[in-house]
Amino acid sequence: MKAGFLARARGQAMVEYSAITAALLGFTVLGWPFLVQLINGLQRYFQGIYYIIQSPIP
Repeated sequence: MKAGFLARARGQAMVEYSAITAALLGFTVLGWPFLVQLINGLQRYFQGIYYIIQSPIP
């Protein structure tokens, strides 16, 4: 009985590990376009700040 319990416990741990890994990879793949747009937006924002700082009009 003890060997069957350990095998089931190890199987449950592998299922949980696989589910968590799949969820992390899925969120990464789905979130990638948003991350790219976020980085592009931040780049434009900082370019605008530098343009204002370097403008000759006080």
